[in-house]
Amino acid sequence: MGWLATLFMGFVLGLLGGGGGILTVPILVGFFGIATTAATGDSLFVVGLTSVVGAVQGFIKKQTELASGIMIAIPSMIGAFTARKIIVPMIPKMIFGLHKDQVTLAAFAILMIVVGIRMLMKKKEAEEPKHNPILVVAYGLAIGILSGSLGAGGGFLILPVLTLLMGVEMERAVPTSLFVISIQSLGGFLGEDLSAKPWDLLLKIAGVALLGMVLGMLLRDKAPRKTLQLAFAYMVFAVAIWMIYRSVFFMNHS
Repeated sequence: MGWLATLFMGFVLGLLGGGGGILTVPILVGFFGIATTAATGDSLFVVGLTSVVGAVQGFIKKQTELASGIMIAIPSMIGAFTARKIIVPMIPKMIFGLHKDQVTLAAFAILMIVVGIRMLMKKKEAEEPKHNPILVVAYGLAIGILSGSLGAGGGFLILPVLTLLMGVEMERAVPTSLFVISIQSLGGFLGEDLSAKPWDLLLKIAGVALLGMVLGMLLRDKAPRKTLQLAFAYMVFAVAIWMIYRSVFFMNHS
């Protein structure tokens, strides 16, 4: 089941240009037995490497907005690296009597619920892009810190910045988002202790996710996007409930 879930994660990431990465931490924790804090770092490697394929395809098809992508990617990479190198190690093992893995699981579950709600919300009428570079950089830094701390790719946050703040069309925003995710995630992963990583397992997981990514990209222009987003949102809610249960179970058995 773990490998099938990993394949699906890559498929969603390739199909939607974001969202799939949020499944990586639950997959690493639930199916491969990796501790939560370690999984939030390992997730960055898997999501980052997988996103590279989508980013490369975007460049080949000349769909990537390079300047816009770099404007977000650099601050988000700095934020993610800072989160892994400084912020996460500074988190005490116990927080208000709870193990930090419990708190991380609960925080990730809340993040998943927010993502699910965003996917269910109707899109607002297109607004005039604000084109505010300072705001874009600030958002990029914040997204990087959040993604680096919790191990999600942040595509569900990057896409609105590209479309609403920078005026990038959705067709070009998806590959641009994958470009940003790849730089942000791999840059954040460099803040980890790389010598302690289970490389054999991570490379296998990344390989399966890459296969799913390719399948998702092949179907990107043909699949019923709205239906898939709806199904994915409900699945995210289900996984979030499971993570909350696991956090409580951890608390009662620690």
